[in-house]
Amino acid sequence: MRGFIIALILITNVFGSNENYELKLYEKILPSIFKKHFLIYTDSKSKEIIEYSSNLKMAVNCRDADLLLGKGFKNLSATCQDKPVFSTSYRSFLNNPNAIGAFYWRKGRPQIRFKADALKKYDLKLPKSLEEFVR
Repeated sequence: MRGFIIALILITNVFGSNENYELKLYEKILPSIFKKHFLIYTDSKSKEIIEYSSNLKMAVNCRDADLLLGKGFKNLSATCQDKPVFSTSYRSFLNNPNAIGAFYWRKGRPQIRFKADALKKYDLKLPKSLEEFVR
């Protein structure tokens, strides 16, 4: 029983720290790319991460957003189709021409990628520390 409780505590800390890690990453990277006040529209899973941020502001609808964060944006209105996207999966990053970057987990390791052509399309510049992740 004691081993079960210890394992439960460890699992809770590991999964809780992944979300905290993701939030810290978004709070550091996204403002450095946009360099201005911006609003984020998220899918349901990403909303759970971003809603606890004191730095990142969420848009109520995609029309008001400057950036879309997530992977489930296939059924957007026409006014939202050309917004930059920061993907939360590698597949959506590859398949979405508006994806400027992605943060996702592969084999338990965090991965980050950016698309040079999409960054150029939206006139966004990465800080020097992130240029090594451009593809």
